[in-house]
Amino acid sequence: MRVLALVVEVAVVVLLVYLVYGAVAGLGRRRRPGLPTGGRWRARHYAEDGHTIVSVARMSTAEEVIEEHVVARIPDSDDDWSRKFVAAKQEAEERAFHLNADSD
Repeated sequence: MRVLALVVEVAVVVLLVYLVYGAVAGLGRRRRPGLPTGGRWRARHYAEDGHTIVSVARMSTAEEVIEEHVVARIPDSDDDWSRKFVAAKQEAEERAFHLNADSD
């Protein structure tokens, strides 16, 4: 009987620790009010006013931009356009990878 009581006490303590941990972890994952939520981060690029814009954007499932951060703005007339574009695209893909990993 004493063993059963000890097992119940240990189970209650473990349950309480788990609940406290879950509450604290949940508070840490909450977003600040007003920030958009959802979507996945993706690298993207597009032309605008004689420049190629390379960015990382949080996209909805309907492919709408929720939030965007510009990585590079490369003039289309730049002699080193290809190298700069490839470097910026790689940077955007790395950022998207890490932002998605942080949100999982």
